[in-house]
Amino acid sequence: MKMNPLKIIKYGKYFNESKFAAFLGRYGKKLAFVQRAVTLFLCMRDKDTPKYVKAVIAGALGYLVLPIDIVPDTIPVLGWIDDVAVLGLAFKVANRYIKTRHQEEAKKYFPFGGSN
Repeated sequence: MKMNPLKIIKYGKYFNESKFAAFLGRYGKKLAFVQRAVTLFLCMRDKDTPKYVKAVIAGALGYLVLPIDIVPDTIPVLGWIDDVAVLGLAFKVANRYIKTRHQEEAKKYFPFGGSN
């Protein structure tokens, strides 16, 4: 799957904190990449993160909580590959704005699935 940050931004309309919290409650202990998603969420909420980066993160998290993906999440293992790819791209865009405290706080809530 090939996506660029501008294509990810459009999924931001599907993101909100309650949907993200519901996603974490449903999948938080089942998916190894959840810690990375929480790290991105914390970076997005940081006042020092530029708006463009926040928009990319919101888009990636919106894509994550969206029940209909390019590859449906109901397909075991393969269904999460597109979500991981979108999170990876958002992580790449946000990397220089992700602070140690974002990673440490995410690790407190979800100790597995490292964000490095």
